[in-house]
Amino acid sequence: MKFSAKMKVSASKSATFAKPQTVGGKCKEPMNSVDMKYKKANLVDWPKSLDIKSINDQFGSPAWIISEKQLIYNVNAYSKFTEDNGRIFYPVKTNPSITVLQVLAKLGVGADCASQLEINLALLAGIKSQNISYNTPVQDIKICKSLLLLGGNVVMDDVKAIIELQNSLTNISFTGKLFLRLNLPEYIGYAKQNENQELMAHGHKSSKFGIPVEDLDNHLKLITIPISGLHVHVGTQMDNMKSFEHAIISLNNLADNLRTSGHIITDINLGGGLGIPFESSQDFPSLETWCYNMTSYKKEDLNYSVEPGHALIGNAITLLTTIQTIKESRGKKWAIIDVGTDQLTKITLLKWPHRILDQSGHELEVGNDAVAGPLCFAGDVLKENINAGGLKRGDPLLITEAGAYTFSLSNKFNGRTAPKWLLLNANNDLFETMEKESIYDELHHSKYDWISSDDSVSSQAIDLKLIKNISSKYLFKTCEADSFEYVEVTYESQYHYRFTVLTNSIVDFISMPFAIRIFGDASIISILHSKGIQEKINPVWGRKLNMDFYEQLPSNRKFEFTILLSNPIEKETQCVIVARFKSSCKRCSGSIIISYEK
Repeated sequence: MKFSAKMKVSASKSATFAKPQTVGGKCKEPMNSVDMKYKKANLVDWPKSLDIKSINDQFGSPAWIISEKQLIYNVNAYSKFTEDNGRIFYPVKTNPSITVLQVLAKLGVGADCASQLEINLALLAGIKSQNISYNTPVQDIKICKSLLLLGGNVVMDDVKAIIELQNSLTNISFTGKLFLRLNLPEYIGYAKQNENQELMAHGHKSSKFGIPVEDLDNHLKLITIPISGLHVHVGTQMDNMKSFEHAIISLNNLADNLRTSGHIITDINLGGGLGIPFESSQDFPSLETWCYNMTSYKKEDLNYSVEPGHALIGNAITLLTTIQTIKESRGKKWAIIDVGTDQLTKITLLKWPHRILDQSGHELEVGNDAVAGPLCFAGDVLKENINAGGLKRGDPLLITEAGAYTFSLSNKFNGRTAPKWLLLNANNDLFETMEKESIYDELHHSKYDWISSDDSVSSQAIDLKLIKNISSKYLFKTCEADSFEYVEVTYESQYHYRFTVLTNSIVDFISMPFAIRIFGDASIISILHSKGIQEKINPVWGRKLNMDFYEQLPSNRKFEFTILLSNPIEKETQCVIVARFKSSCKRCSGSIIISYEK
């Protein structure tokens, strides 16, 4: 019995990707010897090869689709510059999809995190503490200290916070690396100007980010904590190679100067920022051009790291959507789809239209019509000047190059919920890795303390005889007789277990309390077995339960389900892990956050 949807994707047109390299470690492939002074980035081909009608028929829309091959290609390209996948720090804020993080963890890639939540996501996905970099405008000193002690990386530009961290680590050695984020005195900027750049020019002289280089000498007189690295981020969607070249030259020179004053700089972090085209008319340096040109500026005595967002994940994700209706107004047709500003704020509010492909893999033709979202908002327009003449209700479409700053900026406007996630793996198998969010996943339902609608009613005791008459006899007493036994347990793969149990109950369905017992015990078994523990001795306890139970499951028969475990978050004396349970009925699933002693 299969519990996760899977299909083999047929390709109508082949797409070319780099061959996957060995996970982690150093890249041994030499750079291409051809002249790579400048090569324009192209829109990727892999979305054109998808049979989106078949995908839509099986999985429905909207749905995010991740190409593992494209992600591997992008990682391999960057590793030619960093020489180690662990020095590619993926900014979790770009797209916090657990699927993305798990693929990157498998490749040995690190994570750039701005909060404890992002750090936890990276750890649960399998990214190691030493491959995590913590970088945020307002830093939690406890997180900085903890990460440095675990061998991780911390990037700071607040001198007062650095001194506070310094005082907390007095006489304490650490294996991690502390970077200073700098703001260079000369800002090169973008090659082509647009109205959004003031929102993205993180390296601008007027930006809130980075210690001004001209103030560095005075600040270093107060800083005694070891500084291992220098950091700079030129800006998001950068189209100018000169900005990156200026940054690496400047940091190389600063590293030399600081060494003469006793600070042993071993690492340079160039941040991210390399942009990608969303339409064929846009001009950005290719990833290969960036890596080739930047490699020529590297120094042998320094390690180099990057924090790529758009250039790593942007073209590895596409969004499947479906036309809900075709409206016509004053001769203009509006193709209204099932997703809009709720997931694609970057497109509608920043006026960054993306390529849209029809079900044949062709880009929508030019015309006087438009593609718009379903929201009650006049600006919810995804693509102007298209020809909707050949489109009809129910047609699937693909919005490409949609991986960066879309899902992470999503919202609940008009009560929209998050799409499902699909992974197109390296073998061309398509899996659903995350279900569509339901309306009951909303904080309004799970966290809200409902206010009484009648303040005139005073508190009063209820007769216990009435309570006895209206209470559930099953829940009150007879459910204690419910029992189950394990018929078969299979270790499918790492952190993946399959269970068959025989249930026995006085009622003809598995109640929610009974299900909690079954799923809870199976989760404990899975966790302890994955750790090689032969007997349960130490405590294991649940911390949070989420459960969907929208259909009745019959009892007094065999019941099959799977348990899938996250990687653990390890603390001093205990670990935290997420156990996901799924039954053969898709409408019965959930997760338990579990703690256990080391």
